[in-house]
Amino acid sequence: MRKRLNKWSTTTLLVTLAATVSLAGCSNETNKATPEAKATKEAAATQGPKLNKAAKIRIAVPDNAGVKGYEQGASANDNQFLNMIKEKTGYSNIEWNVIPAANQLDTYNLMFASGDVYDLIYTNDLNIFKRFSAQGALLPVDDAIKQFGSEVDKLVTENAWTAVTLEGKKYAIPVPPFQKFENVDLGAGFLARQDWMDKLGLKAPKNLDELYTFLKTMKDKDPSGKGTIPYVAAAGNNGNPLDGLDVITAAFGLSGINNLAVPFIVKDGKLVDAQDVNLKDLLTYLNKLYKEGLIDNEYLFNKTQQVTEKISAGKAAAAYAGYWDPATYQAGLSKIDANAKLSFLPTVEGKDGQKGYTMPAPVSNFYIIPKSSKNVNEAVDLLNTYLKDKDLQKFVNFGKEGVHYDMVNGALTPKKPAYDQIIYKLYYRMWNTPDIWLPNALLGGYEPAMKSFAQAGAQLTAFNINQYRPQTEVELAKGRALIDLRNEYVAKIINGALPLTALDEYYKKADAAGRQDVIKASQDWFTKDGKAIYDKLNKK
Repeated sequence: MRKRLNKWSTTTLLVTLAATVSLAGCSNETNKATPEAKATKEAAATQGPKLNKAAKIRIAVPDNAGVKGYEQGASANDNQFLNMIKEKTGYSNIEWNVIPAANQLDTYNLMFASGDVYDLIYTNDLNIFKRFSAQGALLPVDDAIKQFGSEVDKLVTENAWTAVTLEGKKYAIPVPPFQKFENVDLGAGFLARQDWMDKLGLKAPKNLDELYTFLKTMKDKDPSGKGTIPYVAAAGNNGNPLDGLDVITAAFGLSGINNLAVPFIVKDGKLVDAQDVNLKDLLTYLNKLYKEGLIDNEYLFNKTQQVTEKISAGKAAAAYAGYWDPATYQAGLSKIDANAKLSFLPTVEGKDGQKGYTMPAPVSNFYIIPKSSKNVNEAVDLLNTYLKDKDLQKFVNFGKEGVHYDMVNGALTPKKPAYDQIIYKLYYRMWNTPDIWLPNALLGGYEPAMKSFAQAGAQLTAFNINQYRPQTEVELAKGRALIDLRNEYVAKIINGALPLTALDEYYKKADAAGRQDVIKASQDWFTKDGKAIYDKLNKK
């Protein structure tokens, strides 16, 4: 043992001496170097990694129901918008992949499992970001943003960075929302047939009792003359029986969070499960509405298409709808009733003063980068270069002036049918800013609905801590089972297949399936990080 040690020590000494001589030689050479050579060497050391403009950058975006196809001769990877992005950014080898929006999670699960990854994934699904960041599958973007994302950093808000930061590192490039009109945040709200309200002498309901009276009057007086549906919704899209009921769930503190394994709220400075606070009262109210036919008796099976059809056909009086929906509804309504008018109404208040839909998310879309991506810096630089070029952004968003649109009295006006043939440009709009969003909204014909929404006053006012809360391992493992269990019991209690007392059974099963474990893990996060975020960002 000792001989081996002595031999190792001797070898180490020789290596050390050799290294010392080598370093001394380098030092002598450096001392002999000219000032110009030293300056060149120092500049090279501070330049950081070089960018490979010829790198193949694979980008994935979700499909959009508004896109009907590409213009003749164009495709996802050969069209005037992508070709212009290639030309203007210098990245000539971009591959654009349009992913089915409904199957994003399955698609990316397979991608990560196979190792054949995209370099940049654009998604509007918060759960996709949460899931893959929790699994450690994403790359922090801090270094790439610092070196190549100066323009990106200018556009990202503090709230947005906070929402994608875990353990001090940023795991996505967040695109903040920019949807305001007359200084009111836009989103979805309480949409009703204003002409029927005027005919029946109804005013916008202020509380839950008045909402009940409002819906009952619509049913009893039947202004449509064909069996008016007082309130229509689509729970069949995702199997969530509370989907589309936000006009009501908002008054019970559950708007926008009812699709979570545990819908957390902050109450009295603590993170609690909103189900424990308000679910029983909510289901009591919904069961009464359903039993009396004040909610569409087909709503549990309706999908978006059925809601559109029932409103457009003049059968339904009210719904929870986005500011983008009335344009579609009105097109059908106008054909059967020239006097039909849709208006957004203010939010309904609950018994404890609770009201308002969830505040706009700090992030509308996420750019996530898989950990095994080989072109991280290039992907960030591509995005950054796009954002620097205002002319490129204008072209990608609106097309060519004189071909796809004209400027009329200072406003962008689409030239039909050319403008409609390039709707697929939505796939290549890499960012959203106020000067881009508003003209797009006006081109889409949304201005009347936006005005109505703004006139109803501030509605997106409920702070949602879940937008900042990371998914825990236990939530990833047990979340789907908990959601399915709640959906089953809630649907059956609403439609009367189970009594309200079945809630006790639901809670027992949910706790056995891991609900309390999810609560404990997230409460630990709230104590450590969440309360500080809440105190800082919850600005009324």
